Amino acid sequence: MSAATRDLIDLSMNEGEPPPRECFDVLDRIGPGILRKYADPRPVEEAYAAYLGTDPANVLATTGGDDAIDRIFRAFLGPDREMVFPTPTFEMIPACARMARGRLVPVEYEWGTLPHDEILAEVNERTGVVAVLTPDNPTGRAFTTRELLRLADALPPEVVLLVDSAYAEFADEDHTAALLEIPRAVMVRTMSKSWGLAGLRVGFAVGAKERVDVLRGFGGPYALTGPSIAIALDRLRNGVDEMRGFVEYVRARRERLAGVIREVGGAPQPSQTNFLFSSFPDARWIQRGMAAQGVLVRYFPHLPEYVRITVPRDDGEFRRVERALRCLAGRAGGVSAEGAKDAVGGSRRGPDAVLLDMDGVLADVRRSYREAIVRTCASFGVEAGHELIGAVKAAGSANDDWAVTHGVLESAGIEASLEEVTARFEEIYQGTDEAPGLRRRETLIPSRELLDRLARSFRLGIVTGRPRADARRFLREQGVRGCFSAVVCREDAPLKPDPAPVRTALEQLDARTAWMLGDTPDDVRAAVGAGVVPVGVVPPGQAEQAATALWAALEDAGAARIVNADSDFGGLFDG
Repeated sequence: MSAATRDLIDLSMNEGEPPPRECFDVLDRIGPGILRKYADPRPVEEAYAAYLGTDPANVLATTGGDDAIDRIFRAFLGPDREMVFPTPTFEMIPACARMARGRLVPVEYEWGTLPHDEILAEVNERTGVVAVLTPDNPTGRAFTTRELLRLADALPPEVVLLVDSAYAEFADEDHTAALLEIPRAVMVRTMSKSWGLAGLRVGFAVGAKERVDVLRGFGGPYALTGPSIAIALDRLRNGVDEMRGFVEYVRARRERLAGVIREVGGAPQPSQTNFLFSSFPDARWIQRGMAAQGVLVRYFPHLPEYVRITVPRDDGEFRRVERALRCLAGRAGGVSAEGAKDAVGGSRRGPDAVLLDMDGVLADVRRSYREAIVRTCASFGVEAGHELIGAVKAAGSANDDWAVTHGVLESAGIEASLEEVTARFEEIYQGTDEAPGLRRRETLIPSRELLDRLARSFRLGIVTGRPRADARRFLREQGVRGCFSAVVCREDAPLKPDPAPVRTALEQLDARTAWMLGDTPDDVRAAVGAGVVPVGVVPPGQAEQAATALWAALEDAGAARIVNADSDFGGLFDG
């Protein structure tokens, strides 16, 4: 089962709790006739105006908040006009300004305090719009009403102050009434977040009638569908208390989530939204590691130290998020083996188990398995170098060395059965009475000291495509068999990338969370399919070009982190 088909929790989009099923009853009562008619937006504008405590003339229904933003820029921006805004900001602010052909004037600032003087320093005769978000996305911080009014009063009358308030319901302070008194201010509101109606695309532009009337001319007259209006009306009439209850739930869980983030080494920004924007020593590890465990969070390439996590919407989601974060605990994607058993708030930090592929991760097989492929092909008159074998492995679906060898020969036009190829391979690898086998050349990659140390702190398991006899013999000969409580081999389950062998190892270890170290995309995909955090490993002795190609293949497959195979796996466990 792939990550795409597992039960995912999407906490990357800041969507709210699903509305009650009674919303569908609304459409049932109205009947299919609603689908044939253009929908009049005035009823939902009136209902939203009542919710805000203002006149309906001050409210324009739009296709989500994005439509409101787009209309504001098309109305008050243009090729000879500029938009000044604090950055970072919601991505649709600069996107819509560009579509309106306006010039962007970003203002860097210290998050949390409205950069009043810095904004005014950029305002000139070409300025058409000043755009601020409060509460802000992505930081989650909010500006005070006093700060907003001070900025509004200082702007020239012809400059529009766009205030995106998509997360207003979650904020500590409501600035709606105050900004409605400012003729140059236009607020953007939505029913996507606290109301849980993102799929309906119901948004609003709210401001003085004169401004709102201008915006009506910069979009179609029927911005909302009939079903969207009907359900939004029902929520505004009957769901306000329910929405406010959800907001209070999020506020409480937001603080609890912040505590978990701190416990695992993150630093959450103060938030007045339904998400937390948090820095981590390795934010990419957090984002990819959580995705592998079925929890999607947002990573921003232009803010590479941070991830944004929507507050889980119920207790079941929260438990999964908490478990996923704690599994990833540690500095820079590493977790101290000695510290893994320390309880934090009564819960373990780091994974329950660590799983290792054998070949290329635990065992150096350059002169054994890989060489056996080369020599078997040569015995059939085909030259197949180590670089070719590495490329085949990196391409995926190559966890069976017998099948890999057969495939290389088949590609070269050699007609030989898999049974014949396997027999010749085994002679070369296992050896005969006349010639010692290549298996005797295998050596242990990580130090025995590291494996002993890990075994004291984690449940260790092996997931390999080797036959059981070969796997157990290697462990015995290297003196590390006692470190591993589970050894899953080709006889026990389908080969990777099928996640079944990984799940089998988890069951044998009685583990809910784990990291898996593997050197092929097959290993990574099997781990992701089983909900395990994949760590890609580049085997020793790789040529630079081959190592670069493998690194890219492991990352594309979903590896949360990539390390070199050496005595301590690049310090992965030194948190």
